[in-house]
Parts: sequence; structure tokens; C-alpha cells
Amino acid sequence: MHIFYFVDFVLGEILICMLKIKTAYFSIFLVVAVFLFSMIRDSYSSDSIEPYSPEFIENLQGRLERQTATIGNHEFIMALATGKRDFSPKFRHDLAVTGTMHLVAISAFHTGIMVLIFGSFFGSLLFFVPLRPYAKNILLFFLKIAASAYYFFMTGASIPTLRSLAFMLFFDFFMIFGTFPHPVFVFFASLAAVALLIPGSSLSMSFLMSALCVATVLKIWRVLPRSVMISLVCVSVTVNWILLVVNAELSGTFSVFAPFVNFFVIPVVSLAVPFVTMAQFLIPFSEGVAAFMLRIADFTIAPASFLVSFFAGTAEKTAVPIVQVPVFIKIIFAASFFSALYFRNKIKHLSLVINILSALFFFVGISSTDELKRSDQFGSKAFCVKESVTSGRIFFDRYAKNPAFNTYFLTNIERFSAECGITEVLSVHFPGKLTEKQERALRKKIRFKNAKFYSRE
Repeated sequence: MHIFYFVDFVLGEILICMLKIKTAYFSIFLVVAVFLFSMIRDSYSSDSIEPYSPEFIENLQGRLERQTATIGNHEFIMALATGKRDFSPKFRHDLAVTGTMHLVAISAFHTGIMVLIFGSFFGSLLFFVPLRPYAKNILLFFLKIAASAYYFFMTGASIPTLRSLAFMLFFDFFMIFGTFPHPVFVFFASLAAVALLIPGSSLSMSFLMSALCVATVLKIWRVLPRSVMISLVCVSVTVNWILLVVNAELSGTFSVFAPFVNFFVIPVVSLAVPFVTMAQFLIPFSEGVAAFMLRIADFTIAPASFLVSFFAGTAEKTAVPIVQVPVFIKIIFAASFFSALYFRNKIKHLSLVINILSALFFFVGISSTDELKRSDQFGSKAFCVKESVTSGRIFFDRYAKNPAFNTYFLTNIERFSAECGITEVLSVHFPGKLTEKQERALRKKIRFKNAKFYSRE
């Protein structure tokens, strides 16, 4: 509710951490109880905290935006530098269909690089300070908190950023006392604290995506082969699978091509992020040096932008249509997925079977036929009618101002189809007549490949 909720969060996290030292089981129980309470509270309350930044941070963000406006990949760089994702419809669509949207959402991938850079920088400075190692560690911890607070607000004060920063600060807090915490406990503690202190966060789509991805990576990274290439593919495949629970709402598709694209794009973006981070911290002191860092980041990230755009067409053609399912199916899918990861023997095998069976509902749907539903994506100017479990039709009202046919429209109509539970669109009825180019653009999407297009004029 106020500017200091980042500090409140860190203090709350430290209090929960202290329980871990001697009462591990009680701590885990407390963390789970807090998170469940937060979800119940958010389900019955509309209160939420809007992202807020101090005035001087907004001024620095404005200066960064002016610098990014003059470079080639300004959309990509601006998202990494300020957290603002003011993308063109085409760039947003390309990121969605290639499964690379996570690269422009500030979370553990980006904050980890920032913490490494400034941990090394502060550590080098403190090497020459005549203090005991214990005192240096405490001072380094508070310097990281200060840098994290600045980075948190500079990148848009998002919930995933706050959770990932706290996760890393947890480790430093424990290391001061010579204790190495269990990563899974630290992860769940950070989830619980963010959910408790920021109303509405537990139901946030970005928060849910971040939580699912990090929980998956924490478990599988230790058992992956040493080959970085194989590890990247394995992580991307596994993460895309668990993201089934949110992809229906985000894009309406399951991108089977995403692991391949991420394999090429992630290493390129990781080269650019350090330069963006240095620009964020240098902008208060020298706008010219910050601009130079952004130009280096623009040069290094150019291949990633090209690859995302180049593979978008192939990714779209191979994207499997999925549908929205009831919440209880999503819970079963997620619970069985993590049971298969974290348990062994018979429980693991049973969880795998349940996970695969529950996943089928994302591809075939379970809602009844002859169901009419209005769209949220098009401001209730369209509705769908199902004719079987998987097929149906989409109708647009005869309004004077209907949505323009563009890339953003294509993404929305796919999301609307997923919301209706339609994996095979039989026909689409528009107010006006589509051009051949527009029809071809729609037929590139698998669920529309056999659809018929009618004009309601």
C-alpha cells in the first residue's frame, strides 16, 4: 500500500527465516498455511497494490526510455531496463508463439545476473576495508538489499521481481550465520511472504508463472547432465509443460517449438542483460555512459530479436491449440506434476499417470455442447457457440466499431477460442469481408486451418 512495502517484505522474510534454524517442520507448516490464507483472502477480496515508484525513480526511468528510443531493438531493451512492456502487436505475438515472453518479464533470470554483478563489485570494494569477515558479510548483505530495492523499483516493482530478489537475499542472510538453507524451503517462504504482504499477488498470472517455473528448475537442475546445451533444452521442455495451466489464458496454445527457440535465444539475451543492468545503475551518475552500455546491449541482443522474429512463423504453425479448463483440473495437473518431481517410487509413477490424464483435458476440453459465451478479449463484441466437445463457431456482433484485424487481433481470437473450449473452429462470422491475406493469416493457426469465414453484411 506504500513505498516501504519492499522493506516490510524483507523484514517479514527474515522473521520467517529465523524459524527455520531450529524448527524446520513448524516453519514449513507455517509457510504453507500463510500462502493458503493469502489465496483465500485474495479470492474474496478485490484489493490489490498497484506498482508504485518514487518520483526520482520515475525520472531515471524516463531518462532510460529516451536513450532506448534511439536504438534498434528498443522494445526489447526498454522491457529489460524499465520493466515497461509497450510492445508492438507483432513483437508481442512473436514472443508469445515462440515461448520467449519470460525473457522480457523481470524475474529470477535477470535478478540473478544483477546480484552476481553487484555481489562481486561490493565484495571487491570491501576487500580493502579493515573489518572482520563477519562484519564484512553483514555490510555486504545490507548493500545488496539497497541495490535490490533500487533494482526492484527501477524495473517496474513487479511481484516476480520482488519474489526472486527475496529468494536470493535469503541465502545471504543464512550464509552470514554459516547455515546453508534448503532451496525449496527458501522458495516457498518467499512465495508466502509476497502473497501475504501484497494483496492480490497470489492470483496474479505473472506471480503464478514465476512460481511454477522456479519450483520446476530448483528440482530438476541438480539432476540434469553437465552439458549446458542439453540442460537448456530439458529445462525449457519441462517448464513449458507445467505452464499449460496458464498458457490457455495467455495465448491459447502449447508451443512445441519453444524449447528449440529458447535454446538459441537465452544465451544471447544473457549476454545483453549485464550491460542493461550497468546502464540502470549508471544512469544517475552519467547519462552518456549509460547510453553507451545500452548500445552495447542493443548490439548483443540483436541476434535474439532476429531469431524470435525468424522462428515465429514456424512456431505458430506447430503450436498445438489448448483450451481453458476448470480450476480443479489445473490444481490436479500442477499437484501431480510436482509430486512426480519431488516423490519417488510408486507415488512418482502414480503422479505421472495422473498428470498425463489431467493434461488431456487441456487438449480436448470437458465443457458441454450448445454453450454460448461472450468474449472478454473483444469487449463482449463477439460470442462463441460450441457444437461438440472440441468444435464450435465464433460470431462478431454487427457493431460500427469492431476490432481492427491485426496481430493483436489474431492473438485475442485464439485466446477467446481457448476460453470457449474450442480446439477446432468450424466457422468465424465477421461484420465485414476478410481479404485473402487476412484469411491466410488466420489459417496459419492450427485451430482455424479448416474454418470457413463468413461476412455478416
